[in-house]
Amino acid sequence: MSITSRLVSAAFAAGAALAVGYGIKKLGEKVDRQAHQAQHQPENEPEIIGTADSKITLKVGNDKDWSYVMRDKGVVKESENKHNEEVRQFQFVPLKDGVTELEFDYKPKGSDESLQTITYNIEVRNGRIIRCDAAGDLEMIAKEKNT
Repeated sequence: MSITSRLVSAAFAAGAALAVGYGIKKLGEKVDRQAHQAQHQPENEPEIIGTADSKITLKVGNDKDWSYVMRDKGVVKESENKHNEEVRQFQFVPLKDGVTELEFDYKPKGSDESLQTITYNIEVRNGRIIRCDAAGDLEMIAKEKNT
């Protein structure tokens, strides 16, 4: 074996050793980062036990109806929108984790001016709706009748 081939062989061996050493160093840094993050996360994050009802039922009147605008689209989507002469019912299903706001406006048909407004905040976590809170003209929320 010539001196040149011995030098090339030694260079490859040294390069391989450096590469392995670098990989081990990076792996150690990653393990340290993950251990550090685990120490700074709350240990007892509240467990999600149930889900919130995402069925929104609003009172309607003659020649007036509800429409809504969704902020932060993609968190929930409308799965049902039905009505009768007394109420309009909206149902939403989760798409991804996050929080979105739905602003419902009660307007005379053909008008741009809202008579009343209700804002709902819907939170999705772990693929489930866990919060559906309302604020605004709450007297327009139709309560379910117990039969």
